[in-house]
Amino acid sequence: MDRKEFIKTIGIGTGAIIFLACAGGCSSDSDTPSPNNPNNPPGNTKVDFTFDVTSDSDLQNNGWTIRNGAIIAKSGNAYLAFQSKCTHQGNPLTYNAGNNTFPCSQQGPDHGSVFNSTGVKIAGPATENLKKYNTTLSGNNLRVFEA
Repeated sequence: MDRKEFIKTIGIGTGAIIFLACAGGCSSDSDTPSPNNPNNPPGNTKVDFTFDVTSDSDLQNNGWTIRNGAIIAKSGNAYLAFQSKCTHQGNPLTYNAGNNTFPCSQQGPDHGSVFNSTGVKIAGPATENLKKYNTTLSGNNLRVFEA
């Protein structure tokens, strides 16, 4: 093998390795369940998870928690669940038990959206209501899901 043929062979081999590495890194693995939501079957993008309400310290101490992209609040004997980010600019929501509302955590003249206990915007610049999730309590296990 002469020098020119050797360099050509090495170049083609190196190019093939680089191509395969890039193609593998760029491929989508949409059939893998999200590590944040292991209860979702492969390929399912809907919210559907279950957790023990007695083991969540935020829910026990504050009356609300954020899990798997959902804000869950205890309101009386019921649990409310909505998307956890404001529809205005995607800032996190909190829960105000005193008036049963979900205010955006980002305050200021261009922020401050507030949503009621049904997810409807009642104040601020947001133009869309919150996405509401269903909840079912079985013993201490709360299932949060969308139909």
